[in-house]
Amino acid sequence: MNMQLPQAINTTDDEIDLSELFSVLWHKKWIIIFMTLSSFSFALLVIEGMPNVYRSTATVLLHNEGDNNALKALLPGANGNSVDFDTSIRLLTSKRFLGQVVKNVSIPNIVREQQVGVEWGASQLHQGLSIKQVSKTDLLEISFESIDANFSSLIVNAITVLFIQYQADLMQPKSKSSGDWIDKKMAQVKTALTREEQHLNNFRHQNSAMDIANLVKEQQREISILFQEHKKLDKEKASLTRVLHKMAQLKNSALKMVAIPRVSEVNIIKGLLQLLANQATEFSQMKLRYLDKHPKYQVMLLKINETKLQLGSQLQYLVEKYTARLREVNYLDQEMQRKQKHAKQELEQAIIKFQEFEQIDRNIKANVALLKTLTSRQKELQVLEDTHSIASFIIVDPALVPSSPVKPKKMLLVVLALLLGLMISVIFVFLLHFMQSNKSRYRQIVMQNNFRVLGELPNIKHGNGKQPILDSRCKNFANYQESIRSIRTNLLIDKSLSQQRLVAVTSLNANEGKSSFCLQLAKSFSELQRVIIIDADLRSPSIALALGQSPHRLGLSNILAQTHSAQECIFKSDKLNVDVLSSGIRPNNALLFLSCKRFSDLLAALLKKYDRVILECPPLLSVSDAVVIGKSVSGLTLVVDVTQHTASKLNHEMAQLQHSDIDINGIILNRSSNKAPQYYNAYSAYTGNVNG
Repeated sequence: MNMQLPQAINTTDDEIDLSELFSVLWHKKWIIIFMTLSSFSFALLVIEGMPNVYRSTATVLLHNEGDNNALKALLPGANGNSVDFDTSIRLLTSKRFLGQVVKNVSIPNIVREQQVGVEWGASQLHQGLSIKQVSKTDLLEISFESIDANFSSLIVNAITVLFIQYQADLMQPKSKSSGDWIDKKMAQVKTALTREEQHLNNFRHQNSAMDIANLVKEQQREISILFQEHKKLDKEKASLTRVLHKMAQLKNSALKMVAIPRVSEVNIIKGLLQLLANQATEFSQMKLRYLDKHPKYQVMLLKINETKLQLGSQLQYLVEKYTARLREVNYLDQEMQRKQKHAKQELEQAIIKFQEFEQIDRNIKANVALLKTLTSRQKELQVLEDTHSIASFIIVDPALVPSSPVKPKKMLLVVLALLLGLMISVIFVFLLHFMQSNKSRYRQIVMQNNFRVLGELPNIKHGNGKQPILDSRCKNFANYQESIRSIRTNLLIDKSLSQQRLVAVTSLNANEGKSSFCLQLAKSFSELQRVIIIDADLRSPSIALALGQSPHRLGLSNILAQTHSAQECIFKSDKLNVDVLSSGIRPNNALLFLSCKRFSDLLAALLKKYDRVILECPPLLSVSDAVVIGKSVSGLTLVVDVTQHTASKLNHEMAQLQHSDIDINGIILNRSSNKAPQYYNAYSAYTGNVNG
């Protein structure tokens, strides 16, 4: 029998099963209908309580009387009889004008009651007012919305009548006195501008410099150059002072003086030192051949003394030379300081001149800007004085009392409320489905692929999430044990599974809880039968370490390798009350060990001694060891951690298992909930699966 799991399972992508979503909507249709009708009814009550809003509109014409007017000259791009619509609209919506309208109309009680705690005034009028230009015409549409139809038309007609008088009031004579003041002010500004321009010309002539800013930069550059030269002189002065001081200290020892770096770099000194060294070498050789009275000996001694005298003379010359250079440097330093002081004074004078130039320039620019403002204001006053150039305001269509409201559009709101209620109910059902019904969804997926759900395990938390669950110190451990007992009962009452005393447990991936399930299932069976648990995961064993044993303890691999006997490898676990056969020494080729005949013979021998043999196998998708073990057993029990699989991914994996040659006895859904399952519910669900 070829038992190979298709590799396509490893590359499953998350996907949405539309048929599953439509099935959810169908099963929850009454909830959707109820929520939709409830929200729809509530929306109807709200819509019915909304007041009707009426809109009244008047159309007016704006135009200029005559072609020769100042307004047309002032408007940029104006031609023909164009008028300034923006100005008219702003005047119509100004607080001052709207305040006059409010004073001239009677406010109905129904409108006053709508503004609770606030006096109805210009702000409320502005909120309901709408003014716009009719496209490509000189017409304006003035509209007002109110809950009272008569009041809306009353406001619009009042606006059209009062605006004509309001324009006339704005253009009353105060403009003449303002014009005289502007003329006088313009004359003063022109005089000041002329004076400042003359001042600027005199300033440039006196300083013979048109660009004062460049003069400041030149002075700054000159100061920077002087500073660098002064820095070099200071450095040279410090060096000469140090050399002369050392030479004064070592004046009695010429050889020590020539050790000074600056002295030793002089070519003459280098030559004398080399000559003295050669003479000393030659003299040392003569000492070996001649006595001190010998003529050659005396001649060489005289040469050495003469060289030393020359060296001393050169050193004295250097001292005098360095002293003279130091005096020269001091003089140059004083001159440099004088030049720096003079340059700073010239820079200060240049800055003062530059500031004076900027002040004159600012005065000229300020006078020019003020002159432009006064000229613009003078033209505006000329427009106000020319009453014949003001746009005429002609009422084309007066406002009528509206017969039907414009707001709210109840039919549209009713349809939107119905759609919104339906959308909210569908979203609510999907949220319930995805957040609260994982347990039933995963169970349904398993059943659809013709597999049994042997039981469900709750989500349990313990200190080390990677270690198997062993004792009651874990949270929800009592719930976990109760679930294990339910699964044990399901295995015992099933006709086919009860005859299979060898329970092989595996999972799709690592860390899905198969080790914890094996340990607790073995403990549960030990209450009724003689049980042994075998760790057949030779690549990543966990049973021995969980029971406090060494991970390298003798075990299954040692028996299969025939290096140790079963009695040496099997040990008793007092915590579980079961015998345990750990994985043993980790082999290089685990698949070779598990596929050998000795493994099948070992399982057969253990079944003769124990009532129940529980075998922990490696994950299906990680290695092919579990597939090989499947040849020695009648079927595998699969542990699936629902938190590691999406519904679509699990559905795809179950479909792949169904089309493979691997026999699956049943599936354990791990971490499906936090509640302890009741025995009756677990038994009913199981028997329902079997019957189905």
